[in-house]
Formats: sequence, structure tokens, C-alpha cells
Amino acid sequence: MNYNSNFFLIEKPKSWTSQDLCTKFKKTYKFKKVGHSGTLDPNAEGLMLIATNSFTKLFDYIENTNKTYNVKALLGHSSETLDVDSNFKKIENINALDYKTEIETFLINLVGNSIQTPPIYSAIKVQGKRLYKYARQNVDVEIPKRTITVFSTNLISLENETVEFSITVSKGTYIRSIVDDLGKYINTKAIVKELIRTGIGNLNSTNKNLITNVTNLSSEDEISEISWSEILDMPSVVFDVDQENNIRNGQLLEKKFFKSNSKHIVIIDNQLKAVYEPFNENYFKPDKVIV
Repeated sequence: MNYNSNFFLIEKPKSWTSQDLCTKFKKTYKFKKVGHSGTLDPNAEGLMLIATNSFTKLFDYIENTNKTYNVKALLGHSSETLDVDSNFKKIENINALDYKTEIETFLINLVGNSIQTPPIYSAIKVQGKRLYKYARQNVDVEIPKRTITVFSTNLISLENETVEFSITVSKGTYIRSIVDDLGKYINTKAIVKELIRTGIGNLNSTNKNLITNVTNLSSEDEISEISWSEILDMPSVVFDVDQENNIRNGQLLEKKFFKSNSKHIVIIDNQLKAVYEPFNENYFKPDKVIV
């Protein structure tokens, strides 16, 4: 079966890199190109939004890039990578229940905008080199801070040395840094024990088209795509098939066809063919051509 250009929602297994998932999907279904909307650490599992072939051009138009996670933090432990992906050690006995009030306060205070320092073991580039490479070479480097937004938090449970909570954050937020800050808040160390991404924008783990068990996926398995309308919050305009060559060749389209003075998705024969944007008083021009 030919799936061509589409969006897919896939459950990444633990220990796989994000690139492992893309490579598996690409080889299994013989796509020319596969990309994703946000990296998950190897130790993390859960949802990844994948685009294939020319739909990889559409990632720039996704406005709701918020991510929701289920997090288990291990108190009284430390590691270089701020998770259990590297050698970690116990530094003291901590009973999370003893810090219930402080943990609740910390999670409540997270909501809103703040400045975050990403982990040194991350893929952020500084002077063309990824931070984790500096870390492995024991080279000091200034880590660029970034503004993040936490939209919501919810404490789920406290058991022995483990704190479990859910959190919805803006794109680019590092949960490992948040857990590290939690440890500092209660005067100890804390690392990520388990991280599951349960939501991407409007998509969540209950989506009927979620692809699971990717480890055993074969080319004979039928997969269901995610409609672009679930992902892209943009007005659309429908044209007849006889306009397809004009759109493919990047021709201007009259402004009268469009609903507003903003970018529009162009649909032909129930398929997304292009994104058009205002050009001048009379015409729209192609911003991205998908056909």
C-alpha cells in the first residue's frame, strides 16, 4: 500500500532514539523522507508526530506544539545526564511523602513563563557543536538559557522516593531540568526515572489512529494517517482539479478565492496540495507547494 505524504502518530518505545523510529518507519514503508516534530530522549517513551515525504514541509505551520508528559522523578539520586540513562547513584534516603507540601507548591509555582537552563547533556548547538559533545570532552561551555511556558501540572502520587506528576509545557522545554529544579527546591538531588509523552498539541494517547508496537511493524501492516485538520489550525480553500498544474507550477491565485488575508491551505480532490499566502492587493502566492 502506498501511503505517500501524510502525518502519523507513533508510540516510541523506550531505549529507541527519535532517529531510530524515523529510520524504522522509512525503511518499513519505503518513504523517501521521514521527519518528526520533536525529539524524545532515548530513555523516554510515548507519542511522536511523524511526517512523510513532502508533508515534512508542513511542520513550520504547526502552531500548537505544546507537549504533555507523565513524569516519575527519583528523589535523593544524582547522575550526569539528570536521568537514569547514565550511571546514577543514591546520595540520601528521601521519603517523598515528607515533602508533600513543598512538592505541591513547587508544581503550582511552575505554571507560567520562566527562564530555563537546559541540561549539558542535550542536543542544543553552541558554536555549531552539540552540548553533549562538550560534556563528554569535559569542556566548559556557557549553556544558553531559554524562555519556557508551563501550562499545567498535576501531582499524581508520592511513593517512597518517587514523585509522579503530569505536566504540559511549551516546545523545547526540558523535563530533566524541571526535575533537577524540584530536587534543588527541597534541598536534595532528583533525576528523571520515567518519562512518557502523552500529548502533542491536540493529539493524545487515546487517538484512534495511534500506531503502537512499532518494534514489530512490517510493510504488510496497515497504518492510519492523522488528518492534517487535526494538526494545522489554518483556513482552507478548495479548487478544482484543473487548477492543479497551475498550483504545481507556483502560479499566483486571485485574492477573491480566499477567506481572509492570511495563509491558506489549498485543497484539490480532498488532498492538501499547497499553502498560499498574501502577495499583494490582488493575488496570493505559494508559500509551500506539496504536490
